[in-house]
Order: sequence, then structure tokens, then C-alpha cells
Amino acid sequence: MSENTTIAPHPSTLDLKVLEVPPLDETLDAYKHALSAVLDGDALSHANDIVEKFRHGAGPKLDAALRERAEERAAAGTNWLHDEWYSGYLTVREPLPLTTNVGFQLALPAENTPVGLERAVEFIQRAATVHLQAASKNLPEDVDARGNRITLNQWFVFAGGLRHPLPDEDVMWQSERDETNREIGVFVNGRLFAIRITDGEGKLASADAIKTALENIQAAAADPADMDFNAPSLLGSGVLGELLPEMLNQGVNQSVYNRLSDMLFTIELLSDGDTSDTQRIREATFTPRGAWTYKPLSYQVSLKDEWIAVHVEHSCMDGATLVTAMNRLQAVELPGETSSELTELATEELAWNFDEATAADIKQRVAAYDGQAAKLAAEIITAPFNQPAEMPFKFSRDASAQLTMHIAQQLTYGRVRAVYEAVDMREFRAGRTECLRAATPEAVTFAEKLVAGTATEEDLLAAVNAHRGWVKRCKSGNGFDRHIQMMATIDDSDPFFNDEAVVAARRDFLSTTSIGGAQQIVRYCFAPTLPEGFGISYTPLPEDAEFCVSWNVDTAEKPEVFKANLIKASDMLWDFLQ
Repeated sequence: MSENTTIAPHPSTLDLKVLEVPPLDETLDAYKHALSAVLDGDALSHANDIVEKFRHGAGPKLDAALRERAEERAAAGTNWLHDEWYSGYLTVREPLPLTTNVGFQLALPAENTPVGLERAVEFIQRAATVHLQAASKNLPEDVDARGNRITLNQWFVFAGGLRHPLPDEDVMWQSERDETNREIGVFVNGRLFAIRITDGEGKLASADAIKTALENIQAAAADPADMDFNAPSLLGSGVLGELLPEMLNQGVNQSVYNRLSDMLFTIELLSDGDTSDTQRIREATFTPRGAWTYKPLSYQVSLKDEWIAVHVEHSCMDGATLVTAMNRLQAVELPGETSSELTELATEELAWNFDEATAADIKQRVAAYDGQAAKLAAEIITAPFNQPAEMPFKFSRDASAQLTMHIAQQLTYGRVRAVYEAVDMREFRAGRTECLRAATPEAVTFAEKLVAGTATEEDLLAAVNAHRGWVKRCKSGNGFDRHIQMMATIDDSDPFFNDEAVVAARRDFLSTTSIGGAQQIVRYCFAPTLPEGFGISYTPLPEDAEFCVSWNVDTAEKPEVFKANLIKASDMLWDFLQ
């Protein structure tokens, strides 16, 4: 196993433009504006007082320290968020599927390949081709929709490796193996099998050889194991960071773990016909059986229909990179010449060797995990898209979806709370995402007036322009969330970082994101940020807007009313525009 725990910048994109630290006064002014959307009266006055004390007190010193960090990181080819961003993920101690991991349903139409093993084989070959580009260090240049070159920093996850749990902060184990003699893992019935899919020259195994191997695995895995292979990975690093050293000292477990780490990816073969997309996306996210949840990408493919999904460990890769990977996977030409060496693929089951006490401990902890996961629900909600053909101003699908969610909040709770929306920042050196605070005062005012029946076209235009302004602000590197977040990594003792009123604009009642239409990613699901709130991915479709909503059934605030009001809010918005 190759171990490289340093997340270094990709050498091909060290020359991208530097991500500058925004001016402190602009950050604080923008933050006060955002606070006015979610607070009023004495609470707003109190929050503004603390912001101003920070402006003239601790703020300038922390900002200066951050700028010093920024200069050092720029010289090293990264940015002032780089190490702390990863640390923010890698210090999560709770189970990853219930906190930061994401389940994505993938688009690969089965027009020419019948559903079944042939489709699974085709997907494996397509996915392997994309992954091997990363392993061979032969990555194509990547550009965004505007033609800007973007960072390649996130692509190392396609070469294999895993997130390795440690007691306090995890590390990334990156595989440094090239494209030759690579393995993938195949999950069936909770059991994991290794097969080699490239030969000593890096050539892929043939479709026939892979199909036969999958058939052999299905036969061998007819009965489930006593405990699913992935069970320990569900427990979270708070548990696994302490348990893993003891676990790896037993039997052949260290060798199994090393092979698991170096696998290009894993894939689960599903035989679950008549299962709804809602149930599948929920299970793929919160209760996966065929995913070592610390591997970057764990695919699954149904043998009964067109369902394909991937469980993603989110610390090192964002959704926009997955969209690009799916674009390539869909378009790739499968190799005409396959390996003459790998005509028959050996299938080897990998299993943990646990003593009775360790096995009993893991089973008990997995039962507790199942109880936690059972509290997270998901639902796919479709609202008609009825925007008039002629509009007096530009009204993006993103802005309309966000306004729909604001109106639904106003209908349900009589107020609007903070909303997180991710904005892609990969055109900057080592860029990840910035946060667009979609609940602007202008958007909240429109939602309030629409529900009250007093909204005007000018109110809507103000909300749309405010949203567009936020997009431009974030895309130019001038959002405030990351600036504030990174000052807090230097010293978070000032009330500016922890006063309940001041942080109201950054407590994500709705954690939302969109990565475009359903051509590559059909939908995706992730846990809500706050116990009372919701996680929402939204997808613009030709005639509808789809919202994939997750919530905690015990703690979410009025989930049934809020979900129903998403559709009502959409109808109200389009009726207003008619």
C-alpha cells in the first residue's frame, strides 16, 4: 500500500489565479446586510453592536494574520483555506453517512446495453477508464462553463486511497500506484470481493472476463456474511479511530485494509427490484451496505433496472468534479484492445478476522448506528416549472428555486432563516466552494409580501438582482462565509464567532446545493446541518423543479408542512408571474 498523507496541490494547476482574502470592511458590511434578513428589533441591534466591536477590536488583527497565511499558502500553490478546509472535514468524529458524506444517483441511460450484468460490466469499464486517467497521471485539462481552467486538486481521489481514521483527526491515504495491475472491489450481499481489472501494461480486462467474474461472485455471495464487511466504517472516527489499531492487529486484517485502500473503487451489485428511487437514494446515503464509507467513491448498480449511484466521501471532492467525471464516463470510448493476459479473473473474497469480543462490540455499535440512521428521512418532491415564456428581466432557475424555498419557509414558520448555497470556486488555485447566503433581505421581503398578497414586480426584481449580485460576489472570491470561518481558525474566542444572534446568518436552517440539470447527476442526498433543519438538493428539469429533501424525523421543525409548502410556494411564485 502506498501512503501519502499530504494533500498537495496538483502540479498542472499551480498557476491558476490566487484566491485573495476579501477586504474586512466589505465582509462585515455584507454580513450585517445578511443579518438583517434573519433578525430584527433588539436581536438585530445586539448583533450589529458585536459586529462593530469586532470591526474595531479583534477583527483587524485576525484579518492581518489571515492575510499573512494567504501569502504563505499562495507561494506554496494553495490558498488560505486549504489545510483548514480539509481539517474541518477530517476532524468530524460522527458517522460520515450521517454528517458529511453524500449519495448521488448517476445518469447512464441503458439505451444500447440491456439491464443486468452487461450494464454493470459496461459501467465498470467506463468508470475504470476515468479512474485510470488519474492513476496514470494522464488527466485531461478541466475547464468550467465559461472556459476558465480549473484546479485538478480533487482528482487524486479517482486513483484510489481512502480516508484513514485516527483518534483526533483523520488523514488521507493516497494511492501512488499507477494504472498497472489495479484491483476493484465488488460488493454483493454485504460481502466484498477483489478482482484485478488491469494487467501489467495497464490494459483493461475484457467485458467477457469481467462478466464471468461477476457471475462467480454472485454465486459465491448467495448467503450474507454474519456481519457486513463495511460495518466498521459506519461507526465514525470517534469510535473507529480508537478501534482500528486493535482491529488491524487481528488475523489478516492489515493486509485486507491495505488492499481496500489501493482499490481504484468499489461497486455494489443490487438485486432489489421494485424499490422506489426515494428509498434507494436514502439507503445509498444513510444506510449503505456496499460502501466502505471512508473510500472516496463507492458505486452501486442495479441488475434489475437503470439505477446507478455512488456514495461519496466528501472531504476531498465536490459535486462539480463528479459532474465532470460523469461527463467523461458517459462519453468515453471503451478500449478496442483489452488485456490478453486477463482472460480469466480470479475472484477473492476479503473478510475481516475478528475475535469474539471485537465482533460483538462492532455489532452492538452498528445496532446503535442503525437507530441513528433510522431517524433520517428523505423525500423527492417535484414542483411544476411554469415560468412565463416572456419575462421582463432575467430570472435564473437557481434564483427561482431559492425563492421557492424562502416562500415555503415563510408559509410554514412565518419567517425565513439562514440558507446555505454552495458556489463552485475551482477556477481559483486550490479552490473548493464559497457560500452564497441566499436568504437576502430582498428575497425575504419578497417572500413576506407574496404571502401577504402585497408583492410587486419591483419586489421580485430586487430579490432576483440581490441573488445575482451574490453569485457575482462569490464567483469573484468576495463571499464572507469563508473569510469569517478562516479567521475563527486563528482565534474563535470573540463573541463575533459564537454569540447566538451574530451567528444567525450562518446557521444553516436549509443546507442547499444544485449542480445543474439531471444529465449527469440525477439527484443527490445529504444530511441536514442542524437538527431542526433540512438538507435540500435541487435540480432544474425541463418542466419541473425537483427538491430532494432530508430531515431528522425526531427534531426537524414541521417537516410535513414545510414539504407540502414547497409545492404551494412554487405555485404562488408562478401564479404571481402570470
